Amino acid sequence: MTLALIYLFTVILFLVLMFSLGFQPAFLSRLNGILLFITGAVGVLTYGYGYSVICSSPLQAMIRTLFSVFCMFLGRNEIGAISSAPLLQAPVMQLIIYAAHLFALYCTASAVIAALGTRLIRMVRLFVFRRHDLNLIFGANDSSLQFAGQLQRENRGPVIFTDRGSGSALEGRISGMGCLLFTDADAQKPTAAFLKRIGMAPNGRKLHVFCLDPDESANLAYARSLSETLQAHGFKPEQVQLSAILTEESSGEELLSTIRSGEQAAGGFSSVIAIEKPDMLARLMIHDCPPFETMTFDSQALALDDFECLIIGFGQTGQAALRQLIANGQFAGSAFHATIVAKDYHTHAGSFFYRYPGLRAHEDWFTVIDDNAKSIPFYDYLEAHRRTLNYIALCTGSDRENAEIAYELRDYLSARGDQPAIMLLSESGISRLTDSGLQLTRGLYTTDILCTTKLDAMAMVINHQYHLSEGQTAEEDWASCDYFSRLSCRASADFTDAFLKAAGVSREAVLSEGWHPEGRILENLSITEHMRWCAFHETMGYRTMPEDVFEERAGRYEKEKEAAGTAKIRITKDTGRRLHACLIPWEDLDRLSERENAVTGRSVNYREMDRDNVRMIPEMLKGAGQ
Repeated sequence: MTLALIYLFTVILFLVLMFSLGFQPAFLSRLNGILLFITGAVGVLTYGYGYSVICSSPLQAMIRTLFSVFCMFLGRNEIGAISSAPLLQAPVMQLIIYAAHLFALYCTASAVIAALGTRLIRMVRLFVFRRHDLNLIFGANDSSLQFAGQLQRENRGPVIFTDRGSGSALEGRISGMGCLLFTDADAQKPTAAFLKRIGMAPNGRKLHVFCLDPDESANLAYARSLSETLQAHGFKPEQVQLSAILTEESSGEELLSTIRSGEQAAGGFSSVIAIEKPDMLARLMIHDCPPFETMTFDSQALALDDFECLIIGFGQTGQAALRQLIANGQFAGSAFHATIVAKDYHTHAGSFFYRYPGLRAHEDWFTVIDDNAKSIPFYDYLEAHRRTLNYIALCTGSDRENAEIAYELRDYLSARGDQPAIMLLSESGISRLTDSGLQLTRGLYTTDILCTTKLDAMAMVINHQYHLSEGQTAEEDWASCDYFSRLSCRASADFTDAFLKAAGVSREAVLSEGWHPEGRILENLSITEHMRWCAFHETMGYRTMPEDVFEERAGRYEKEKEAAGTAKIRITKDTGRRLHACLIPWEDLDRLSERENAVTGRSVNYREMDRDNVRMIPEMLKGAGQ
């Protein structure tokens, strides 16, 4: 009998453990409470009845009843003592009392699991996690939990959370998702002991780290600390990727581990996505509703209309939306124009245009309405320009105000037969206004932005094209690629669908039938690529290199080559001052190529570089598929 009880208790412990892994702790707590009440009540009723029949003293019957009910929860039964009671001889009653004993034992096992189970569950989950690459999220909050759910749905591997302590309020939800939360000092640092605890070792599996704490400075501190730990304990950069919400995208260069002249630079991550929250919202907007979807093109890949957008609100989110629309709204045959509607425009615009001085050269791109989006001057402007309007981005900073303005605009425009895309950007994510109402299309964090494996595979193809003469593989070229150049290649790769839309072909057709653009189609697509490239650089702070700077750098090139036999200086690009000689119209590129070649003796052809980027689309698509 004792052996049978041991086996029974073991089976019940196992079932409790499985329940604990598969259900929310809150659900299990309610279930255990219900079972405890039911089994206790059944025990009191059945044993109370039985002892009242066989005991002559009511006090003795009460004491024995309490003792027997207590024994139920210890895995012992006293059914034999009351089996002579008439009602308890019925098979149904025997079934009820044995079921009560079984559930009582389950409640006891649950209490054991509650006391010891957290550690046991962690051990079991960490053991299971060792079979996969890991996702580590710093910062437990509602948005990061939603992101973890997306990682799980896309089968990107198990998820572990670390937090500064505030995330403990979400521990139940995290456990219910099948994830783990660590808040101890080693996890917050994070130290080598923590990495060992979660099964990470040098030359082992891969880790993707997401720093998603609301405090961007805490994200940077965590990333720096982890980078130091990785380097100090021999982890290879290719093992670890980083995606972090930071106050400055420039921090990405510091954290990226690149190879320069055969020596590993500072940084412990092979891939870094460092993004500011407003910019992430703007990129989500472009992913959900890219400008090319609002455009029409002729059979020669030439845009048939201009791209006209409306930005309502010019805080950080509005500025980020404008930059992304500029970078993705350039097409051959089309002129870009944005109307900025903001009552406080002049209190924000100064820092914006000084930060991105290249945009100041395009005054014709911008019209400003220094008023709100409900004013008469705004609607007067809207009436005059509504037929050419492609895109509206609402960035007021208030969900309620965004929604009010959006519905007013939709009613006004639809009544006149106009239907531009209307996008709403806020802390909760991206919404799009359709005929059926507001649709939240993206939460704040999404794998589209924070996981770039496919995009990087496409970007590698572009980057490799610029280094063919160096004789390295695409992966080796990517490993030595600096952070900004990676951003540039990713932006080019991310524009692929725009090229395909302009050319009137699909991804499937390109992969199955090939891609051989030529004549005016190739030329127009190449012009679009150059316009996009210029816009990207200008929205990243670059401006056109002045003539005197070009001449000065050309002189330095000649002196360096004369002294050493070769020169490393790149004449057309000054990274420190963010100057680039190629930020000129397409028509002027051949003259620039000739000027540079006259100094270097090379055969640079900047127009041909843009054509090559267009020709490489099949290779990029294949890279993404692989």
